[in-house]
Amino acid sequence: MKWLFALLVALNLIVFGGMVAYRMTVKQNQTVAQASAPLEGGTHKLARPESLTLKSTTPASAPDSVPEWVAQSESNAAVTERKTEKTEESQAVERRVENEQDKKVREEQEAKAKEKEKKEREEKLKREKERKEKAAENQNTASEAGKPAQQQCSTATVVIDEDDYHRIKGLLGRWPHAATRSVEKRTPKKSAQKPSKNYRVLISTGGDAVAQLENLNAKGFSGTLHNGEISVGVTHSRSAAQIIISRLSSANIGGARIVEDEEGGGTSDGTLSVARMHITFMSVDGRMAQDINNVVGRYGKLNVKNCK
Repeated sequence: MKWLFALLVALNLIVFGGMVAYRMTVKQNQTVAQASAPLEGGTHKLARPESLTLKSTTPASAPDSVPEWVAQSESNAAVTERKTEKTEESQAVERRVENEQDKKVREEQEAKAKEKEKKEREEKLKREKERKEKAAENQNTASEAGKPAQQQCSTATVVIDEDDYHRIKGLLGRWPHAATRSVEKRTPKKSAQKPSKNYRVLISTGGDAVAQLENLNAKGFSGTLHNGEISVGVTHSRSAAQIIISRLSSANIGGARIVEDEEGGGTSDGTLSVARMHITFMSVDGRMAQDINNVVGRYGKLNVKNCK
C-alpha cells in the first residue's frame, strides 16, 4: 500500500509541476507582448510587472490552502485504502467460508469413515459368528456320524422256535441277518401230572428223501427224517401246525399232515426234540436294535453285543 501511495503522490507532483510551468509561460508571453506594443502620444510607459505588485498576504484557512492535487491525492488514497480494507474483509469472509466448508467436508468424511468402520466391524463379527456356528455344527455332525458308525459295528442275536421264525421271517427281511437251525432236547418236568401234546407236520419223501429235503431248503423250509417221513416242524398247538401246512401249500408242496406226539415226540427217555433258530443280525445300531426287538421280543430275548 505504501508504494501505491508514493506512486500517486509522484504523479500528482508531476501534474502540478506541469500546470505551474504552463501558467508561468503564458504570463511571460503576455508581458512580452505588452512591452512590445507602441505607446500612444509618442510616449511609452513601462508597465509594472505584476510579479512586483504586492499581493494580499492574508492567510487562507488551512483547508482552503491545501492544493487541489494534494486533496485529490488524499481522496484517491482514502478510496484505495477503503478498497483495500473491503478487499481484506472480503478475503477474510471468503477464507472463513472456505474454512467452514472444509470443516464440514472433513466432518462428513469422518462420519462416513466411522460408518464404514462400524459396518466392517459388524460384518467381521457376523462372519466370525457364522464361522463358529458352522464349526460347531460340523463338530456335532461329525460326532453324531461317528456314534452310529461305532454302534453299527454291534451284532444282535436271538434264539426262537423254528415255527416262530418262519412266522416272522418276512418281517425280519428288512435287516441283514443269518439264521442257523438246531434241535434241542427238552426233558419234561417230573412234577407234571399230564404230558403235553406236540403237533408234528409230516410230508412223504416221494421216493427220494434227499431231493425232497433239498426242495424244502430251496423254498425256505427245513426238514428232518422222522420214521421214514420228513418232519417239517413241531409245534405246541394245532393252529401253529396248520400255519406250517398253509405255508407249504403256498410253496406248492402238498401231502402234509399233522401227527400228535405224546410226551415230547415219543422218545424212549421222555425227552422232547424242539427245532430252534439262532438268528444273528449284523451292523446293528441303537435304533435298529429297538426295531428288531419290537418284532422278536415276544418270541425271545434280543442280545446286543458291541464290537471291540
